[in-house]
Amino acid sequence: MIHFLSPGFAWALAAPALILVLYLLRRRYLPRQVPSVFLWRKSVKDYAVNRPFQKLMKNLLLPLQILAALALALALMRPAIPGGTAGRTVLIFDVSGSMQAETEGRTRLETAKEEALALIRTLPAEEKITVLAAGAETERLALSAEREEAEKAVASVTCGRAGADIVRALALADAIAREGEEETGANTVVYSDTFRRSQAAIRGGAFSLSIVNCGAGGENRAVYSLEAADGQAFARVMNYGEDCSVSLTCEADGVLCDAREAEIPAGESVGIGFSIPEGARRVRVSLREKDALAADNTAEAAVKHAVARTVAVTSDSVFLESALRVRSDLTVVRTEEKALASTEADLYILGTSPLIVTRTLPEEGYNPEATAFGPFSWAAEETAVTGSPATVISENPLTKGLTMKDVFFRSIRPVSGGKAAATLDGQVVVAYAEGMAALGFDLHNSNLPLKYDFPVLIQNMLDWLLPAGTETEETTEALMPLEESDVRTVAPDDAAEDIAGRSDRGQELTAILLAAFLVLMLAEMGVARYVG
Repeated sequence: MIHFLSPGFAWALAAPALILVLYLLRRRYLPRQVPSVFLWRKSVKDYAVNRPFQKLMKNLLLPLQILAALALALALMRPAIPGGTAGRTVLIFDVSGSMQAETEGRTRLETAKEEALALIRTLPAEEKITVLAAGAETERLALSAEREEAEKAVASVTCGRAGADIVRALALADAIAREGEEETGANTVVYSDTFRRSQAAIRGGAFSLSIVNCGAGGENRAVYSLEAADGQAFARVMNYGEDCSVSLTCEADGVLCDAREAEIPAGESVGIGFSIPEGARRVRVSLREKDALAADNTAEAAVKHAVARTVAVTSDSVFLESALRVRSDLTVVRTEEKALASTEADLYILGTSPLIVTRTLPEEGYNPEATAFGPFSWAAEETAVTGSPATVISENPLTKGLTMKDVFFRSIRPVSGGKAAATLDGQVVVAYAEGMAALGFDLHNSNLPLKYDFPVLIQNMLDWLLPAGTETEETTEALMPLEESDVRTVAPDDAAEDIAGRSDRGQELTAILLAAFLVLMLAEMGVARYVG
């Protein structure tokens, strides 16, 4: 049984009747040359024959024009013969930030949408199509829809700036497959740039997965961190490409206020400071050079207002005090352990190994000889570090903007308790808990204070434990996660089956009817020229 995908064009079937009426009403005269007016008598007879509503005479043009009108009207209605294997198809789109990366002027998402629309046109008329957008959450754009509705849903897909939880979207697709398992099952297609089959647990049976990874890799630079306080803004830029020179501009409340240039080695990041006017509410830092992903070339941040705070420090460290004094709102006072009870401060930095940073002191006070403080505990003696193990960091408030590359330790005192922020050979060297943090090493036994990561780590601790103040009411767009900015590679396609090539899928007759329309129009033109 033939189905019509666009039955709304049924009004076009009135065209053959209109052509017939025109033939009945028309008065047709042919120009002729005559040697004498004697032939006017013949013209009078022609007039009688061409009067309206006369019986139709034999005319080959009439059936050709009616057939051409019928072919065009049916083509507009998109007739299709349903196939025997029509079932369910689930299309999952990765809408993470990296899908905005461009190749030859087209984004990866645009390529994915074109691939999906091409696939939809090959599916049978009765196919039930579900369209899912996999971002931080899975959004259902179409559920068991017809082809026309599914095409509109695909066209509406847009990218965000966060990552994509495709595994969660696949779980929903799996549930759809289970619902349709008694019929023909579901075929799922994932359109992504980095997803691989090994990342998902695929069950057998009716669930079939194909992965289409769109686009090509390219070099990219990203502004992935931006902080701003009164008079100063600080950005970090990552280079996913060869050594390069970048130029950045800084705007405060929409007005250009500073510009800088920086050299960034391949695979490295740099920090860049900007001067901003006092009283600014919002800053925007932008990379001027074009790269593969424009969405991460700009970062916005609300300016924090400084509130005077006091930090009490018991250890004698020039590096530590220098990093603390970067914050103009902080007053650093040095004190001794025995005087802590009488020292009022907003933040306390205690000991050397480990180094404890806390907002409050316990009632029993601080004992430098103890092996525990709050939720933290540590060994009585330090452990020597052999070799040059790499420091591993996790995503948390203390490690924002950190790389910990080429950071070495002579000895450490691993910390237990709280949450791990950085580890060395599986041993925690930076930990944090509610209202406090701990560094499980002596600053003098590491080259960290000589690295750019050290002031960043200290400022992260201060921002988390002792916010500089209340941000303005300005709202800014969230920064793109750093992992989304690495668009140098694209995973290969991985097709479980060619959905478009399944046998007995049915066929849409629109192309055939359009071809018939063109043939009939050419025939009509030829006949009209011959008759004329």
